[in-house]
Amino acid sequence: MSAISPTRLAIMLGSLVALGPLAIDTYLPALPTMADDFGVAVHAVELSVSFYVIGVALGQWLGGPLSDHFGRKPVAYVGLLVFFLASLAIAVTESVRMLYLLRIVQAVGGGATVVICAASVRDHFTGPDAGRVLTTIGLVMLMAPLLAPAIGAVLLKLLGWQSIFVFLAAYAVVAVLVLRFALPTVVPKVDPEPLRHRMFAAYGRVLRQRAAMGFILANSLGFSAMFIFITDAAFLYIDYFGIDETRFPIYFGCNILTMLGLNRLNVLLLRRYRGADILGVALVIQTLSALALLVLTLAGTLALWNTVPLIMMVAGMGALIIPNAIACFLGYFDSDSGAATGLNGCLQFLLAGLIGIGLGMIHNGTPLPMTGLMAATALAALGCYWGLARRG
Repeated sequence: MSAISPTRLAIMLGSLVALGPLAIDTYLPALPTMADDFGVAVHAVELSVSFYVIGVALGQWLGGPLSDHFGRKPVAYVGLLVFFLASLAIAVTESVRMLYLLRIVQAVGGGATVVICAASVRDHFTGPDAGRVLTTIGLVMLMAPLLAPAIGAVLLKLLGWQSIFVFLAAYAVVAVLVLRFALPTVVPKVDPEPLRHRMFAAYGRVLRQRAAMGFILANSLGFSAMFIFITDAAFLYIDYFGIDETRFPIYFGCNILTMLGLNRLNVLLLRRYRGADILGVALVIQTLSALALLVLTLAGTLALWNTVPLIMMVAGMGALIIPNAIACFLGYFDSDSGAATGLNGCLQFLLAGLIGIGLGMIHNGTPLPMTGLMAATALAALGCYWGLARRG
């Protein structure tokens, strides 16, 4: 039995995990303005979202096993320092290419910080208890994307887009204080094996666990389906449907409200059903919703009234997919929990980033590339669940 309250741990770790959605969603309303300042198309600035998640993938790949070796807190401190410095540098950049580079650096720091959260849950809880803590973390974390676009819109209007990244730097300072004074310190197990050997050995053990990899891949692809919309949200709502920047947070927030509701539902469902079964149903619903969006696009009947609820289903299912998938694969690991969460985070954000870059490359000024990729990734997630996780 852990000495720390599950709710207290969830609130603290949720505030750290919120670093990711804040770094992405806060500046979404500013993308068209940034594109004007840099003298490029909005799709070019949207690529910075994909570069960010690729940087997060690298940060989690490094941070996971490093946190097993050196401890959770030291790795997070270094990550937050990198995030803080990169955020301030972005605020003064004048080039879209420099924006890409700095977003990658910023994300490496953010990824190294976020990856300690799931591993920290495994340090204190296992099984259904871990699933409930991860779900509560999701509830706390979801407040970030709910509020982030509104915060970004206000900062954009009052102080310009640069102030958004100053705000992110300030949040990193708050995260350091949470780490220092609230999060319990867990001493890592002594391992005489050299770090570089331990990293590769740990990842090898994770990769050889077939069922765990099924859950990791299903989680990564399910997240990618949601992320495709996040990447193209500014185009879809502001450019394609003509929504004003000040109303954008309302439409974007509908997805977060859906996730909040499903997050609470997940807590109730876990009292009666296995996390793996809940995950499977969520993947089916996400796939059907994404396919419906694709059919409407091909039929030329995609409209705001039918797009919003279907997007809410595709994105909202993340509240059921992510915590249950993580709890499922963490059950296979003990000493390698950091490596397992690092590999999960790496694949999750690497796939999302690469697919997002692909979206930018094939974008034709219509929603078809977005809806087509969403349907394909949702189908792939469902296939990994049934082909690997359920049969592993």
